[in-house]
Amino acid sequence: MDNKVYLAGCQDYRKENVENAVKRAFSAFHFPESFNMQGKKILIKVNLLSANNPDKAVTTHPEVVSAIAREVIKVGGEVTIADSPGGIYNQRILRRVYSFCGMDTAAEESGAKLNFDISHRKVKFSQGKFAKEFNIISPVLDADFIINIAKLKTHGLAYYTGAVKNLFGVIPGLEKARFHSLYPDKYKFNGVLVDLCEYIKPGISFVDGVVGMEGAGPSGGNAKHVGVIGASLNPYALDLAMSDLVSLPQSKIPILTEAVIQGLVAENVNKLEFLGDDPEQFKTSFEPAIKGAKRGNPIVFLIMRYLLPKKWEQGLSNKLTPWPKMMDKCIACGKCVEICPRQVIKIENKKAKPDYSGCIRCYCCHEICPVQAIELVKRSKL
Repeated sequence: MDNKVYLAGCQDYRKENVENAVKRAFSAFHFPESFNMQGKKILIKVNLLSANNPDKAVTTHPEVVSAIAREVIKVGGEVTIADSPGGIYNQRILRRVYSFCGMDTAAEESGAKLNFDISHRKVKFSQGKFAKEFNIISPVLDADFIINIAKLKTHGLAYYTGAVKNLFGVIPGLEKARFHSLYPDKYKFNGVLVDLCEYIKPGISFVDGVVGMEGAGPSGGNAKHVGVIGASLNPYALDLAMSDLVSLPQSKIPILTEAVIQGLVAENVNKLEFLGDDPEQFKTSFEPAIKGAKRGNPIVFLIMRYLLPKKWEQGLSNKLTPWPKMMDKCIACGKCVEICPRQVIKIENKKAKPDYSGCIRCYCCHEICPVQAIELVKRSKL
C-alpha cells in the first residue's frame, strides 16, 4: 500500500505555473526513471463528462493535460488522450466534446493524439468483489501505461469525485447506465467503481484542483478556487487527501469506505505521507452536491444499513435520500431520457417527466442535464 501523496501549489492555469507543478509532482515519484515510457503507448484518461468550457470546472483543464502530455512525450512516450463522455459514444460526440473542453488545443500544443476509436471489448475480472466483468473502451485496453487525470468535484451519488470515480469513463457511452441499473444500491455501485479501479490500475493519478467544483456537482455546481494539483501512485490515497482538503468527510464517501475495507488505502488522512507543499495552505470547504449532506451520524447509517429490516430501511431511504425534480427551465432536450438506466423519464408537454416508482436515484439525469434544470430534493417537495 503506497500512501504517498504529492501536493503542488498552482494558483492559476497559466502555462508556466501548471508546467512547474506537474514537473514537481512527476519528479517526486522518480519520473522518468521509474516509469519506462520510451516507445510505449501512454493513455491519458481525462474527465470529459460533457461539452463544457474549461472555466466551468466540469472537466479536466486542458493546460493540465497538455503539461502532463509534454513531459511524457519528452521521454519517448506515445500519448493518446481519451475518455467516454456521458451519453452516446460516437466520433461526432467526441469531436464536439474535445472542442468545447479544449482537448483539441491540448493535443495540438503537446503533440498528443486524440482518441477516435469508439470500439470496446468485454473483459473478465475474477478478483472483483462486486463486478466480475466490464466493457471497456479499446484505447484503454491497448495502452501500456495509464495516466489518470481527474477533476476535483462534488458528486450526488459518490459524494466526491476524483481519481477513482474518474475511471468510470472507461466504460463506453450508455453502458454506464446499464451499470447503474444493475447496481441500484449506491454502496454496491461505488464498490463496483473500486473493482473497476483495481482492474485498470492506473500507473499514476493526478487531480486537477486548481479550480474545483462545489455544490451541485459533477456538472451543475459552482467553480471554486483551491490552487493545487495532487498526484499519487495510489488513486485512493489521492482521493482521501483531496477530499480532506475541501472538507468532504471520508465517512460520507463510499469509495473510500470500501477501499479501507479492502486494505487499499490508509484508514484516515493522518496516516498518509504528504510530499510537496503543506496541505494546510489549501484547506477550504466545499458545499456538497446535496444540501445538508455533511450532516448525519454514521451510527444512524450503520443502523439503517445493517440492523433495520429491509422494508424499513427502504422506507427511510425513500424519505431521507433526495429525488430528482425537473424544474420549469427544462428545455426538453431528451438527454435525461437517453441516459436514464431504468428508462423511467418521458418528455410530456415539452418537459421531462419521471415515473418515480421506477427511479433508483442514480442522479444520471442530474449529472447530464445541460441547463441544470434538475434539482435533488426530498420526496415531500416533488
